Amino acid sequence: MKGSRPPTRPEILRTLRLVLWVVPLVLATIGTLFTLFENQRHRFDSGWPWPTILGVLVLGVLGPVIAWLFLRWANGLVDAYLASQSELASKTEELAALNKLARAASDSLDLDARMATILDWTVRALRADAGMVFLQEDSRAGLRLAAHRGISPDMARKESRLRPGHCLCGEAVRSRHILYAADVHADHRCTSDVCICEGFRSVACAPLQVKGKLVGLLQLASRQSGHFTPASKDFLAAASGQASVSIENARLYETVRTFNMELERKVSRRTRELEAARWNLAEKARQLRQLLNESYRVQENTQARIAHDMHDSVTQLIIGALYETQAARHAVYEDPDRASESLARAQAHLSGAEAEIRRAIYDLHPPVLDTLGLVVALRRLCTTFESTFGIQARVEVSDQARRLATEVEVAIYRVVQAALNNVAAHAQADRVWVALRFGEDSLQVVVEDDGVGFDPEEAIRAPGEHLGLIGMRERAEAHGAALVVDSTPGRGTRITLTLPSPEYQAPVGGLLSDASRA
Repeated sequence: MKGSRPPTRPEILRTLRLVLWVVPLVLATIGTLFTLFENQRHRFDSGWPWPTILGVLVLGVLGPVIAWLFLRWANGLVDAYLASQSELASKTEELAALNKLARAASDSLDLDARMATILDWTVRALRADAGMVFLQEDSRAGLRLAAHRGISPDMARKESRLRPGHCLCGEAVRSRHILYAADVHADHRCTSDVCICEGFRSVACAPLQVKGKLVGLLQLASRQSGHFTPASKDFLAAASGQASVSIENARLYETVRTFNMELERKVSRRTRELEAARWNLAEKARQLRQLLNESYRVQENTQARIAHDMHDSVTQLIIGALYETQAARHAVYEDPDRASESLARAQAHLSGAEAEIRRAIYDLHPPVLDTLGLVVALRRLCTTFESTFGIQARVEVSDQARRLATEVEVAIYRVVQAALNNVAAHAQADRVWVALRFGEDSLQVVVEDDGVGFDPEEAIRAPGEHLGLIGMRERAEAHGAALVVDSTPGRGTRITLTLPSPEYQAPVGGLLSDASRA
C-alpha cells in the first residue's frame, strides 16, 4: 500500500518462524490424507499395505521434516541477510556504477564491441585520460593489444604486444595483482618511457582473470600525477572482475557460435546422408519386393515345368511300361519271344523314366553338390550348360580346392548358375570362364564371358530388367561376401564374388580327379 512503512526485522523473523511450523504441518496433513485416499483405491492390489506405509513415511513424515530443515536454514539465511543491509547500503553507489558497466557490456555478444564498451565505461568511471585492453592468446607469447582509447597510433604500435615482466603492466601480468603508479617518473617499476613520452603521469594496471586463468589486462592512464589511489584500486578490482567475465563470455559465445555453425554444417551433411540412405533403403525394399515376386514366379514356373515334364515324359514312359508288361503277361505262355521283347521295352521305358526323374531332381538341387563338393558340381553345371546352349564353358581352380559349409556352397553354386543363365539369355557370348581361387584370406569366384556386355549402373536403375543381378548380390551378402559386376558395352562381363575369411572344411584332395573322370 502507498505510504505504508516496510516491515521491520523482528516482524519478518516472527513471520518466518510461523512459516517454519505451519508449512511442514500443512505438508504432513496433505501427504497423509493423499496416502489414505490412495489406500482406499488400491487396498485390494497386490503388495498392499506396503505402498500405504511407504507413502505415510515419505509424504507424511520425511517430506515435512525436510521442509522444516530447509525453512530453518532459510530463516538463518534471511537473518544474516537482514544483518548485512546496513553494510550493503554503503556500497550502493559503487555497485550502481558496476551495474552500468555490466549492462553496457551485455548489450552485445561481439568480443570487439564488448571490449570497447568496457574500456569506455571504465575510463569514464575513473575519469582517466586513456585506456588499453590486452588479451591473452594461447598460440603466441605475450598479450595482444585488442582495444585502446586516448593514445596515439605510434603508442598503439609500440604497445601492440605486452610481455610479462616488462614495465609496470608486465609486472601486473606476472604477479596477477592490481598495480598502480601515482607518478611514473618516481616509480622504479615503470621501466618504459612510452607512457612518459605520451604525457601520462599516473598509471593503473589490472589483470583480467577468470577462475585463476589469465585472459587479459586492463590498463588506465592519466595525465595528472596521483590520479589513481587505493580507493580507485578497489573499484578497479571489481571492474576488472566484471570485465574478465564479460570478455570470457564473449569468447565462449564466439566458440559456441563457431561450434554451432560447424554443427549445423555437419547436421546438414548428415541429413543429406540420411536422406540418401533412406532413399537407398526404399529402393532396396522395392528391389527386394520385386525379387520376391520374381522368386515366386520362378518357383511357379519351375513347378509347372516339372509337372509338364512329368506328364509328358515320366508319366508316358510309365504308362508305356505298364502296357508292355500287360502284353508280356498275356504272351508269356503262347509266345515267349514276344513276351521277352515286351519286357525289354518295358525296361527301357522305366530306365527313361528314371533318367527323367534324376534330371528333375538335379535341377532342383544337384546331389553332387552335397557328395562331391562345389568344384565338381560347377564342372558338371558347365558341362550341361555347354551341351544345352552351345557356349563353351570352362572351370579353372587355383590353389588347393577345399569344402565349405553346405549353405555357403549352395549360395555360390546358385550365384554361378544365375550368372550362366544371364550369359545364355543376354550375353551373346561364345565362351565363358568360371575361376575359383581358394586363398587363405578369401575365396574368390569369377564368372567372365566374351559377350556384348552392358552398363551396370543402368541395370541397377532399372532393376525390373535385371533381377538376376539383385538376387546374386542378395545371396552373396547373406553370407558376408561381396559381389562386384564389371562390364562395359561391347567388352564382355566379369562378375567377382569375394568371401572374406572363409571357414574351410577338409581339402577335397583326389576326389576332383575321380569325379571329373566319372
